[in-house]
Amino acid sequence: MTPLLPASSNSTETSLIHDLLHAESPSSASRASFGDRLELLGERLHELADLSGRLVQSLRDGRTDTDLADRFLTVWREAVRGEAVLELFREVERERQENQTLMEISMKLSSSSAIEDVLHTILDSLRQVVNFDAAGIFVYNREMGQLEIDMLVGYEKSERQKLHQKFQEGVKIGHGIVGTVIQTGQPIYDPDVRKDRRYIAAREGTLSELAVPILLRGEVIGALNLEADRMDAFSERDLRSLTTFSNHAGVALERARADRIRLHSRRMQEEISLARKIQASFLPTKTPDFAPYDLAGTNFPSSEVGGDYFDFIPITQTDMGVAVGDVTGHGVGAALLMANFRACLRIESRNNFTVRAILSKVNDYLYETNLPESFVTAVYGVLDRQNHMFSYANAGHNPPFRMRRDGSIEWLQVGGLLLGAFPNVDYEETAIRLEPGDILVFYTDGVTEAYDSAGSEFGIDRLTSLVRELRDLPAGEMVRRISDSVHQFQMVDSVQDDLTISVIKYV
Repeated sequence: MTPLLPASSNSTETSLIHDLLHAESPSSASRASFGDRLELLGERLHELADLSGRLVQSLRDGRTDTDLADRFLTVWREAVRGEAVLELFREVERERQENQTLMEISMKLSSSSAIEDVLHTILDSLRQVVNFDAAGIFVYNREMGQLEIDMLVGYEKSERQKLHQKFQEGVKIGHGIVGTVIQTGQPIYDPDVRKDRRYIAAREGTLSELAVPILLRGEVIGALNLEADRMDAFSERDLRSLTTFSNHAGVALERARADRIRLHSRRMQEEISLARKIQASFLPTKTPDFAPYDLAGTNFPSSEVGGDYFDFIPITQTDMGVAVGDVTGHGVGAALLMANFRACLRIESRNNFTVRAILSKVNDYLYETNLPESFVTAVYGVLDRQNHMFSYANAGHNPPFRMRRDGSIEWLQVGGLLLGAFPNVDYEETAIRLEPGDILVFYTDGVTEAYDSAGSEFGIDRLTSLVRELRDLPAGEMVRRISDSVHQFQMVDSVQDDLTISVIKYV
């Protein structure tokens, strides 16, 4: 077998090879030398064709022209050397182009370029050094235990939809060529996918496939996959190039993940801010004057913002609606559900219906308009200051309590099911007569279920004891001190529920 390069180390070709391999960029002398060599190679090939014809003719004529044969061998050797240098130059230029492309990708990664643009650049640049017809970047979702498509090129719209549908149905690790690469952390080259049962057929025309793992700090996070419409289309050189590009893809995917986390966090903060504004806009801005009763209430939203609600609703000169509620969930959804509940309750409370009728109407409305598994626990009552009666119904909420002057407790538990979970619910209503010195306390579970660093709850006993201790203070001061006590009790920086409490004192 003829060697690709001449053996001599002091030849002009060797000097040219050294220039090509070690120069940062080809010198003008190198380019001129290569151009001369290319021109000389063309002349030698033309001469070789001429000599070949003359040599064959002489042999047909029965003559042996030794000089012609020697000249033919000399020109042939020079042509072989020239082709070897040309092939080497092509290889060096390919490496140079690859390094330049990788540098451009690195610059994009260090800039503010969108990650989708960087991934497109990786695949577009890879096409300059590896001949392929389709490519894909796949990531491994460890939480779901399955693969996800991050980017595809070279697929028809129908093929893309087919592949996305397949992956949405669930492609587990170890399934398919890409899944096997991610599972083993080793590249796979399949020169004929028609003979490989692992191949997931989604693209017409694919005959060979090359896939390598995408690694980040030694951990497999995905795979870079190439497909070609030719059998045995990829080489060892292609594998090395693909592996190099996959390293940059790993950095890009990690940055994309970090960007998604930051974006999600920013959106969450925006949602929390919006939810707080919605929630605050529907809470009482000032306490109504309703002598001889002293009214007060407060709400402290958690870091996640729930759907706690309290309200004092003027109905007539002598009747005041009193409400406290807790909506399921957190964020904007909970705040909007609370707003929906508030609007409905206020509308119905001014129609002079009984308390039980009002809650039944509110329940049916919430059931018809809210999403499944969305519901409200609430207590609604009407305080009659002329007759000193409090009529109420409890819809699955933490029971408020009346503390009498002697410190005894009466729990307000009469009512029915929570609101919005079931249709056509009937509620039981009852009324209690209030005496001077009585205190009504309404609260949400953010008060009694607040916990400290040891995991102990604030609890109802601690709340009732605190009310006894503070009973001689105005209602507003009682509310402030109770909320302060809960905040001091609970674990610092813990994500807990909203805290809502309201107090009515008969003074």
